Amino acid sequence: MSATLENRFYDLYTEYFHRAEATRRWNILNDIPWDLARKEVPDYIPYIVESFCAVELYLPDYTSKILQLVRRSRGRAWFQANWGYEESKHSLVLEEWLVRSGNRTRQEVTDFADTVLANEWNLGFDSPRKMIIYTMFQELATGMNYRKLRERALEAGDEALGTALQFLTKDEAAHHSFFRDGVKIFMDEDRDGTLCDLAEVLANFEMPAQEVIPDWESRGKRIVAEKIFSDRIFLRHVVRPILNNLDVTREELKELSKSTKQVDPEAEDPYADSLAVAV
Repeated sequence: MSATLENRFYDLYTEYFHRAEATRRWNILNDIPWDLARKEVPDYIPYIVESFCAVELYLPDYTSKILQLVRRSRGRAWFQANWGYEESKHSLVLEEWLVRSGNRTRQEVTDFADTVLANEWNLGFDSPRKMIIYTMFQELATGMNYRKLRERALEAGDEALGTALQFLTKDEAAHHSFFRDGVKIFMDEDRDGTLCDLAEVLANFEMPAQEVIPDWESRGKRIVAEKIFSDRIFLRHVVRPILNNLDVTREELKELSKSTKQVDPEAEDPYADSLAVAV
């Protein structure tokens, strides 16, 4: 990557950082109305909260392994470190709700975390450009998960969980915007190469940590059953809006897909065999 584009990444990060400091910092202990946490919610809510928490618990792997890919890029590496701080609050606040609502004990939360962390997550792609494309899709999908779950929490009358998930949704939206704008920087340098990578990422896309989280098959099916997220939602509310924002037409990606034997974005549901669900 040229020095000019590296400078653009650094400018992108500093703009992101200062905006976050001014408008998006929140405190787990002080900004959540914990006295409004409820135990009497549908049983799928704590189950899905615990499931999303499990995905967030792989933060050490997400942060350290992506940092190794981008450590020489000041803008991307500094962003990744800051991203790790913001994401660390997500598992903490979800665990806090599980305990304060009475749906799990502190020991149950600790034991579950120990079980989850016994496994290790590995990168799905081996290049910085492919990984930023992947995280662009993943972060928007994550925000969709939290937004849908927040609707259910508020329907159940839990203002504490609803408030927590609102903060998480805003964080994920900001993360997605950084990654999306970073992909645009790559496209400015090499549009065709970036779109080849995008086609490969979509053809192999799955949300993080599905293969290493205990009992994920059951957890993923429950998430789909409760209409929190699904492959069809992923295609309609994540893939298509991103392609539109990047000014990538279906025809352009379809032609590229033919030449590279990658995903066809015009297919009815190219993700039917995978659970595109998680945080």
